[in-house]
Amino acid sequence: DQEAAAALLLSAMIQAAKADGEIDDTERAKIMEHMGDIGDAERAFIEAELAAPVDPMALAQDTSQQMAAQVYASALMTVQVDSLKEADYLNTLANALNLSEETRARVHGAMGVS
Repeated sequence: DQEAAAALLLSAMIQAAKADGEIDDTERAKIMEHMGDIGDAERAFIEAELAAPVDPMALAQDTSQQMAAQVYASALMTVQVDSLKEADYLNTLANALNLSEETRARVHGAMGVS
């Protein structure tokens, strides 16, 4: 289901942005640019995600193996990994998604992130 996949990717983006305790303007812009024109239901979903605790384990449980690399990539593209909390979050998420080191490296390489 495309809607469920989109919601999952958006959750990954928002959680990654919140991992260091705040969402900066750049992170917020990246999230909103993927939303386009949104209605009340989408806005309510975003507000709920912004208010929810960061939980990479729950996010991984909701993610199929086919979506794992995409979810990780969505989280990675949202943040500029400039804090230990963000790096820890991404590592925890990758482990919870059972991503191999090779897959992580491939995602980082494809996104130009070291």
